[in-house]
This record gives sequence, structure tokens and C-alpha cells, in this order.
Amino acid sequence: MNIAGRILVADGVPTTRITTKVKLAAACYDVSVTASGQEALRLAATVHPHIVLIGATLSDMTAAELCQALRARPGGADLPVLVQAQGGERIGALRAGASALIDSVGDDLTLLARIRGLIRADNGSELVPLSVAGMAETALPFRGSLQARALCITHHPATALGWRLALQDRLQLPISISDPERALADAARGDVPDLYLIAADMKQPGEGLRLLSELRSRPVSRDAAFVVLLANSRLDLAPVALDLGAGDVLPAEISGPTMAAEAAIRLEAQIERKRDSDRRRQESRRNMLWAMIDPLTGLYNRRFALPRLETMFAEAGQAAAALSVMVLDLDRFKQVNDLFGHAAGDAVLAATARRLEAALPEGALLARLGGEEFLVVIADCSAGRASELAENMRRNIASQPIPLPAGCGRSEASVTISTGIAIHEPFLSEGEAGGTTSLLARADRALFRAKSAGRNRVVLDTAPLAA
Repeated sequence: MNIAGRILVADGVPTTRITTKVKLAAACYDVSVTASGQEALRLAATVHPHIVLIGATLSDMTAAELCQALRARPGGADLPVLVQAQGGERIGALRAGASALIDSVGDDLTLLARIRGLIRADNGSELVPLSVAGMAETALPFRGSLQARALCITHHPATALGWRLALQDRLQLPISISDPERALADAARGDVPDLYLIAADMKQPGEGLRLLSELRSRPVSRDAAFVVLLANSRLDLAPVALDLGAGDVLPAEISGPTMAAEAAIRLEAQIERKRDSDRRRQESRRNMLWAMIDPLTGLYNRRFALPRLETMFAEAGQAAAALSVMVLDLDRFKQVNDLFGHAAGDAVLAATARRLEAALPEGALLARLGGEEFLVVIADCSAGRASELAENMRRNIASQPIPLPAGCGRSEASVTISTGIAIHEPFLSEGEAGGTTSLLARADRALFRAKSAGRNRVVLDTAPLAA
């Protein structure tokens, strides 16, 4: 049986501990239980739970005290803590660091939806794919320390105005008001708030949940924080809203000072969670870039380029379109390093990369394979077009000297480049023997001929290697 996650339950009521463990185990969670806060802290250090559920009165401390102690542990700041609290205990638990509140562990649907939502949030938001050759979908910029803003969406402006009035002295962020149609149109233009407050029911029952689902499905708005506002008669929609991606659900009526104070704390927690998710997503994007980008030239590296070549090769076969592969090598590059130093060599490589880029069409793959060797792959590109582009790159490199940094002994260096080209034409043959390995070997063979013929030239390999 696959375990959905590890949950630590701390609850002072024996029957509640037992029934909660049974319910969670039936949902495939690995559950540890305890009646005391001290034992909960010990278990947290040994079983490493994905979530801690703090129930009714513990034998040795309050829920807020246990929550605070969990947060103080190494790594505890990121541990999701779900607290059952009533009345005045609720704000105390939130201020102690509770990730979310529940009214009763007896509400099975809401409890399980809360747990699923916290585990989903703890695993981080989906990464927006990086913008790479042939795979373009760009992430929104990280807002950093810019002031957060919220958007309340409802067909009843009086409800939104009541929210803004109740929260304006407690929550340091502007709350705008919109309707579903305008909110979707604004999101399509990239105008996305940090936090959406969505009324569950509008002109039609459940219309707000449909809007939540739509906004969560769109790349431009899916990483915002979402809170659904439920009328007292519609609290049964809470688990549905949480499973659709709401970070929290709150009562639509918060005119009382206690509920307004609690709502403000919970909304601040959603904003902070959203910012933390943004930071982690940006960090993951940076790590992905570092894994595929050559730091000197800013081009893709060998680790990224060869798998991408495999993909482009397969796509060319499916489309019955030519695929051009070029291997380029700077001529006598070792002399640049030997005569002028490695700083000069680095400057030449970086400038070469920029000049190659300038001569290539959009969608072409350009990578540094290592040393002074580069790879270019162009989809749907004939031999004649590939030779023309390669000649343009050769001229771009040779046309003018490359400036060198101070201290290199001279101000500039003239360099040239040799290029070997191989064309994969799936519509003329059943397939290239050896696939991309053979294709690269052909381009390398053409490059060797270019070097042997005197360098600073382009050579096209016209015959595939024998199978």
C-alpha cells in the first residue's frame, strides 16, 4: 500500500485519538498518536511527520504552546500544523504559527481536505516550465518585497465593501473589488493580485468555485493565493473549495471584531505562504538553469543540448522535416589562451556566443559542448539554408576583432571558426543509422574536413555513415 503521508496526532482525548487514527489510516496515511505535547515533540524528531494535527486539550501544554515549540525546532518553520481550536483559542493558535484551523476532527470531509491541501502546499507549487528552445512558457516575475494586493470577487459589492471595512485597519494591503468576468479578463492580461477572495455563491450557486477552478488552471494566475468566502448555510462546500485549490475558507460574515482579527491573521498567512512558494519556485528555476546553462557564455550546456537534440530528431521524423546539425569550433583557440591569458579566452568565447546567436533564427538550439566547441540544431532546415546560416555565422566571427579585457597585453584579437554540417532527412530514408550519434559523427567528420582544408570555412557532409 502506498502511504499518502505521515501524520502526527496530538490529542488529549483517548477516543478522539483512536477514531482519528482509524480515519486517517483508512485514507492511507501513516499515523502516530500521543496525548502529550512533550511526546509530540519527541515523535516529531523521530518520525518526521508531513503534518502535525493538534486536537483537544493536551495533558501538559496548550495547543498554542505545542505549535510554538514545533516551530522552534530545526526545520519546524516549514512544518504544516493543523490545530483544532474554538473561541479565543483560535487567534492564539494562529499567532503561535498554526498553518490552518479546524472546528472539529469529527468533520471528516473538511479534515481530509485540509490535510490534502497542506500536503499539496508543502510539496510546493508546480514549476512553470522554463523558456527553452522549442518549449516556451515564461513564469511571472517574482514580486519580492512589493506590497501585496488582494482582489475580492463577488456580484454583491456590499459584501466586498464590508470585508474591506472590517479588514482595512488590521490588514496592510489594498483590497480591490471585481466581478468574475472582469477578474478573468484582467488575469488574461497578466493583471493578477497576490490574493483572490472569492465568494462561493454569486449569481448562481457555486459560481465562485467554478471561477476558482478556472483561475487555478491558468498559468498566469495559478500561483496566487486563494481564499473562498462561505455563507453559514454553505459550509458544506469547504472541502470542495479546499480540494479545488483554495488555501483557506472563511465565513462570508466577519463584521465582529474577533472574527475580523482572525480573518486578518489567516489572510496574512496566505500571503506569506504565497511569497514563500514564489521564493521556492524561483530557487528551483535558478537551480534548473544552472544545471542546463554554461555560466561563461549563457548558452545551453552539453547536459541539456544532447537530450534536446534527441527530442528534435524525433520531432523531425514525425513531421517528415529536415533537421540540420552543425558542430562549430574556434580555430587555433589554444593560441589565444597561450598568448593573451585565460581572461582573453573567456572574452572570446562569450563574444563568439553572442555573434552566433545574432545569426540564428528563432527556435534554433545553440549550445556550448565544451572548450571552444559549439552545437547548432535547426528544425525544418534544408542543406542550402543551413549552409547559408553557417556562412553568416562564420562571417560574423571573422568580420571584426573581439575586444579583450584590460591586462591581456593587447586590446583585441581576431578569431575565426570552422563548421561541419550534417542534415537528417527522414523523408528520404527510413532513418539515420545510429540516430543522433550518427548525425553528430557526420557533423564532426565535416568539421574535420573544414579544419584540414585550412580552417575558417563551412563543410557540408552529404552522405550518412553506413549502417
